[in-house]
Amino acid sequence: MKVFIVEDAPQTRQELLELFAAVEGLEVVGHAGSVREAIAGIEATAPQAVTLDISLPDGSGIEVLKHIHKHGWNVFVVVLTGNLYEALQAKCHQLGAAAVLDKLNGLAPAAEALLAGRLGSSEKPLEKYFPL
Repeated sequence: MKVFIVEDAPQTRQELLELFAAVEGLEVVGHAGSVREAIAGIEATAPQAVTLDISLPDGSGIEVLKHIHKHGWNVFVVVLTGNLYEALQAKCHQLGAAAVLDKLNGLAPAAEALLAGRLGSSEKPLEKYFPL
């Protein structure tokens, strides 16, 4: 599965790069640290999946999610945030995110969610990661 990482914190982005590189079946095709870079990078690389930070220096990851949704791209999106709250989860799922995960619980669940999506679980939210 080709993955594009959207994360503005260099250390977290590096941790995601290393985590995904160690997982068979995941290939990072690009990364970005802002909304503008994310939209351009996703358009250029056409990934199958995106890990998406919400808090970015030039706006919100919600803008990226809206862009993906508006264009009807079939991209498996895993949102990562340090500020997980119910309204954010609902908005992300409404815009097509498959999972919304709390970064404070570690980054490994992001790889697990991507692998679950690769195996065909992207048709509905991942209840394992987002209890309904």
